[in-house]
Amino acid sequence: MRVVRTGAALGAEIHDVDFSADLAAETVDGIHRALLDHQVVVLRAPELTVDRHVALAERFGEPEVHAFFPNLGGGHERVSVLDSEDGTRASMWHADETFLERPPLGTLLHAQVIPEFGGDTLWASCTAAYDALSAPMKTYLEGLTALHDLARTVELAYVRGHATAERYAASVAADRTTTHPVVCTHPETGARSLYVNHTYTRSILGLPPAEADAVLAFLYRHMTTERFTYRHRWSPGDLVIWDNRCTLHNALPDFSGHRRMHRVSVLGARPK
Repeated sequence: MRVVRTGAALGAEIHDVDFSADLAAETVDGIHRALLDHQVVVLRAPELTVDRHVALAERFGEPEVHAFFPNLGGGHERVSVLDSEDGTRASMWHADETFLERPPLGTLLHAQVIPEFGGDTLWASCTAAYDALSAPMKTYLEGLTALHDLARTVELAYVRGHATAERYAASVAADRTTTHPVVCTHPETGARSLYVNHTYTRSILGLPPAEADAVLAFLYRHMTTERFTYRHRWSPGDLVIWDNRCTLHNALPDFSGHRRMHRVSVLGARPK
């Protein structure tokens, strides 16, 4: 296999991996190493079956059953389906499911149907963004804790007229919340990384609301600066794997036609 870097801050393409058979241990190790080095890796895998998709995810850890996306069912409950025909289209910058105590360590997304134009996905390196902060800002953020809340996604939809008050109230009542450090240490690389996102982070604990809002607004703008990002133009059969512990992503809704993806995420440890 060959690994070719595709972005300045993150991103690489892995060539010469045969998905028509089970992958050898050394191949999976190579994919894992490339993921740690580049945070997002792209593999061309039109022959990848659903079973082999799940089997590859299992080599990284325990695949989850997603909290709210529909799944394939029929024994494939760990394979979520992101289908624009079901209304899965709009997106914002986020890391996957940070409202969980143990958010996914990574996600494996396999393209099934891709529109002719548009529908790219962007990733941002939260490690590169942290490294670029000034020393005083790093000191200020050290030790701060943020509240992450699943209901925030429904709240954002509600204020844009895309969700009912009843749905918003039900999401708040469900109380799917947890806390994580604003700056985390990657458990495998030891790199420091920002760990907040516009979709799930509600506040920074211990700060006055206006200050917390200002800090988060600054961090969201900073983290998604172009120099920290990689943009992928999908082709049918593409398999993209990303490290959810140190990246954000945003699927652009700028397309017409049909977009369908199979998604498997692997649960990780509690961020710290």
